[in-house]
Amino acid sequence: MILEIALAAVGLFLIVKGSELVTDAAVPLAAQLNTTHVAIGLVLVSVLLSLPELLVSTSSVLKGHGDVGVGVIIGSIIVNLGLIMGISAIIRPLRIPRHVITRDSVFMLIATIVVSLIVLEDLQVTKRDGIVFLLLFIPYLINIYEQEKALALKERKKESEMISKTLQFTGKLGGVDVRIHDTRVIFLAGVGMLLLGSEWFTSALISFAGTFGIPEILIGLTLGALGPSIPNLAAALQAVRRGYDELAISETIGSNIFTLLITLGVLAIINPFQLDIATAIITAPALLIVTVAFFVFTLKGTVTRIDGATLVAFYLIAMAAEIFVRLGM
Repeated sequence: MILEIALAAVGLFLIVKGSELVTDAAVPLAAQLNTTHVAIGLVLVSVLLSLPELLVSTSSVLKGHGDVGVGVIIGSIIVNLGLIMGISAIIRPLRIPRHVITRDSVFMLIATIVVSLIVLEDLQVTKRDGIVFLLLFIPYLINIYEQEKALALKERKKESEMISKTLQFTGKLGGVDVRIHDTRVIFLAGVGMLLLGSEWFTSALISFAGTFGIPEILIGLTLGALGPSIPNLAAALQAVRRGYDELAISETIGSNIFTLLITLGVLAIINPFQLDIATAIITAPALLIVTVAFFVFTLKGTVTRIDGATLVAFYLIAMAAEIFVRLGM
């Protein structure tokens, strides 16, 4: 057991540090983005912030434990909206620019509803479903591109600055300290740490599930989702503390869309899976409720401290329900 805990801790450290190095290596690229390439930067941020979830879920599938990966994917989305956005709003009410609502928040809501309906239709996720999820990401890319063209020059410059700040904040719980010398070395080192950390962290999750007789999907929804989400949490908290409300919102939504469509799509293509009844009555409704609640809060233009506390409460209730039902308490 001591070895498993150590493996999980070291794996998690490598995931967080690897995410930091990979995003550090991308800072010079972000700094070179001009106002006509902001859309590329937004997609880059979504991909980089979702890498831990993608690697952990893929590793679990390759090890023959797909339920862990499914739990990580769905759980990380609930963590991002319920816990990370909730805590961020409690620390400081979040102001939501109109274009973030129309470009990101609306699409996240629609994508969540569509994916949920497809998954809940027969509780099976096939390779065809995975391809559909990947294709659904294309309208999001088009939406980003068209929205960015419609923004005024001043707003696009602000977006470009936000992208660079997001990459600088990611993974740094104690502050921002970027010293880039050789970006290629830093990038490769970060990728290596992410791969190794994901491998060890996933092995520890699988071992925990077997040792304590805990359903693998529950391990993924709880520990598996919380671990890889630490870089997102770090970025959001740093952004909120410095008054970059839009950054905290947009990076979370973009990461969620990528995780929901790309990561889940890749997982389904690699290994089609069957969901249990608990997922239909607990997990899927929790995902929908927290997404709808967050969307409604953003429509006001500000996510207040009360809204934040509500989101955190939704997360805690959802996780308590998962534990209660899946462990037969």
